[in-house]
Amino acid sequence: MARVVITGGETGLGLSLVRAYTDAGDRVSVLCRASTPELDALAPEIHAGIDITNTAAVCRAAAEMGDVPIDILINNAGIMIDDDIESLNVASVRLQFEVNALGPLNIALAFRKRLRRNSKLVNISSRLGSVGDNESGGDFGYRMSKAAQNMLTSNLAIDLREEGIVVVAAHPGIVASNMTGGKGTPSNEVAGDLRATIEQLSAEATGRFIDRFGKELPW
Repeated sequence: MARVVITGGETGLGLSLVRAYTDAGDRVSVLCRASTPELDALAPEIHAGIDITNTAAVCRAAAEMGDVPIDILINNAGIMIDDDIESLNVASVRLQFEVNALGPLNIALAFRKRLRRNSKLVNISSRLGSVGDNESGGDFGYRMSKAAQNMLTSNLAIDLREEGIVVVAAHPGIVASNMTGGKGTPSNEVAGDLRATIEQLSAEATGRFIDRFGKELPW
């Protein structure tokens, strides 16, 4: 039985990840702003009222969990605000940076000492954060914040390699959710694919940007 921590587990892909791991018999802890009836029904350990951009709140949640080692830490919480060159404003870009890049940093720092050799830290990223794969532009705030998150992943992989911790960025694809207007692959299917891929991650995978099937993507 693995000990799994997931952020943003109250809805969408996060909720489906919680379901995938609880169904497998793993012990799951969830950090979220507010629980939902769907999350309550899965009966994980819930730490509600957590804003991942708030360092004190994140550290408090980490302290509440005690010193039990964590096998899998999934930074799933994130936001996307549609924009283009005409509608772009700095405030929305800043908010996306705080949630999508600084939030995962907060989580990684707060839980680092609970990760052990062969633990896995997975940042749920997006292909929209790939510099090498950007051919359409737009979505400035989301792209920029996910590119920053990808650099965080790369740095963590390097700095935690000697500790034997595997760190990857994972692109789930377009997931049917409120964020996508219901378009995309059902979240339960995506979560199942991600869980299977995470299960197979080895030390050689650290520092990679992968899709939900484990295929490597361009940074």
